[in-house]
Amino acid sequence: MPLSAVVRERCRALLPPGTEIRYLFPVTAGSVLSFVQKPFIVVVTAENVIMLECSWLSHDRPKAVHWTYRRGIRLGPVDTTLDPTFTIEGTPFQTWDEYVPVIAAADAEVRDADFGPPDPLPDL
Repeated sequence: MPLSAVVRERCRALLPPGTEIRYLFPVTAGSVLSFVQKPFIVVVTAENVIMLECSWLSHDRPKAVHWTYRRGIRLGPVDTTLDPTFTIEGTPFQTWDEYVPVIAAADAEVRDADFGPPDPLPDL
């Protein structure tokens, strides 16, 4: 289920003015077997991947920017063996099944932009 417009506006309030949100999905950081998992919301923009830290008690109330990565970072592949998990810079994150296509779409944009063949006729 997509995150609501209310959650999008809460996220937008923590971003620089005029930032366009391309993708948005919730994750938790920590081991799948751990009882303590910190909630985050991942915001993908045209320039960055931003991790917004959420309150321990509410997964839909971001309170601060925790990390910012350049947009070229890959989010996948997502391991769907048990609960969907992926790793960014060595940190494991867990999400929900319905957000796996969102991660794949965000990665497809990076793949298309960075890994496409060179233009054979650049002067046209």
